[in-house]
Amino acid sequence: MPDYILKYDPIPSIFEKGNSYHKLKALSFLAERDDSRLLDVLQRVKSSQNADGGWPWLGRWEFDEKVPSSISDTAYYLPPLVDCGVDIHSEEVVKASAFLLKAQSDDGGWAENPELRKTMEESWTWFSVDHSVTWITGLVINTLLKAGHPLDASSIVKAVTFLKSMQNDEGGWPSHASVPEPSSTEMWTMEEVISALLNCGETKDSEIIKKAESTILNHRDRWQEPVENPLGVFLMLGYDRGHEYVAKCIGHLLENQKEDGGWGYYNEWDSSPDQTVRWLEVLLEYGVRIG
Repeated sequence: MPDYILKYDPIPSIFEKGNSYHKLKALSFLAERDDSRLLDVLQRVKSSQNADGGWPWLGRWEFDEKVPSSISDTAYYLPPLVDCGVDIHSEEVVKASAFLLKAQSDDGGWAENPELRKTMEESWTWFSVDHSVTWITGLVINTLLKAGHPLDASSIVKAVTFLKSMQNDEGGWPSHASVPEPSSTEMWTMEEVISALLNCGETKDSEIIKKAESTILNHRDRWQEPVENPLGVFLMLGYDRGHEYVAKCIGHLLENQKEDGGWGYYNEWDSSPDQTVRWLEVLLEYGVRIG
């Protein structure tokens, strides 16, 4: 097996540049999760929850901005809270779950909170407040499961049906139904959607997963960009560290790590705490060591 070592330590970048979600997420999987920082971060996250049960858009509460609750941010916050020891029957988890369930669309998916229409950049086409978003739906499914909701809950069954209906002929998924070319595949949707389907009982050798896997392989030219790198999917599908696809994806991430330790959404962009904490978790799972 190859021995992979990161050129730079990403952990300081997460704690210097990240918001409380990024810190909580990192502490949920790092060996030092019992660090004294955890209690402080947990308290900050709990105290920031809005009255409706959600968490504000993009962590802007940390800058004293009053912003409505976000579907995606709420779905991001809940799993690391549970992983860090917050009980699924706690007020925070119950209220957040209720907020997400109330926001489910008639088609079974989830869009972003319409109250954020004026806050969201028009160019952010990977979000929608009017149409169910595939990757947000996958994210919410996984969050509800983490919060203790059963696989046969009607909300989850409807959401899975929505995701399956949105798979295009190629085998991938668009961001949402109203994109100009719904037949095109957005690679950043893959990890959340495939994860949700697998967690809801889809097998790795089912037609829907095999088609998705084939689509990922057909887009090898996009793997070098962090936001489109499928390493997380390969981890879910059981590819070991010696597999040529895993080696290629890890190689891209090692090559394009920035001097501050992070990764951007795209290689020419500045590093992002979102991408940095995401890739640190996956790389550690694959046995990559911090130099």
